[in-house]
Amino acid sequence: MAVQRNFAIFVALALTGCGAMPSLSLPDVKARNDFKGKPLSAVTAQLGNPDGQQTVNRQKIYTWRRGQATQECLISAVMAPAGDVVEDYGTSGDAAICSPYLAPSQPVPAQ
Repeated sequence: MAVQRNFAIFVALALTGCGAMPSLSLPDVKARNDFKGKPLSAVTAQLGNPDGQQTVNRQKIYTWRRGQATQECLISAVMAPAGDVVEDYGTSGDAAICSPYLAPSQPVPAQ
């Protein structure tokens, strides 16, 4: 009997806690990774310093790697030729690792 009463109290507390969840203001993935048109500092604030950098046709490309060598996500930000503004942003690699870093225009891959 005491176990049932304690379980009922636990369930009531858990449901009460879940009712407050909608009040949290966490950014969704689309808003969080919408870097196009923003400075490189917006990307580095989210992802940290890049793991690599190269220049192709006067455009700098910054890359970040997440995961391990066998399951990896490569994140890239292509800068506009005229300055420090993200022209293109995308991910490639393991879907489970890349999903938190997807750009708004990238569909979520099937797993």
